[in-house]
Amino acid sequence: MKIAISGKGGTGKTTIAGTLARLIARGGWPVIAIDADSNPNLALTLGVPADRAATLSGLPRTLLEERTNPDGTRTAGLRLPPSEIVREYGISTPDGVTMLLMGTVDHAGAG
Repeated sequence: MKIAISGKGGTGKTTIAGTLARLIARGGWPVIAIDADSNPNLALTLGVPADRAATLSGLPRTLLEERTNPDGTRTAGLRLPPSEIVREYGISTPDGVTMLLMGTVDHAGAG
């Protein structure tokens, strides 16, 4: 099952995503939660202590590689299989959710 949550700012997306992830994980299902927000707070919602959450860094851009296809078009792909990315960069949370942080905005125009 894949669930994506989107909407306008300030509508509770992070709260809903975190609560759903925790409840599903408590039910015994494996859960990977991906925080792709430019202002990431999902770790806090998933129960990661604030001091630990403040030190989390996003996935490195080096995980992506650009490829030129035989027809000359260019695409981006992952350098590692998704399962390896989760294993290497996933953050364990108290209820058993594995969280990935996509990245943060370092300066205006960077997102």
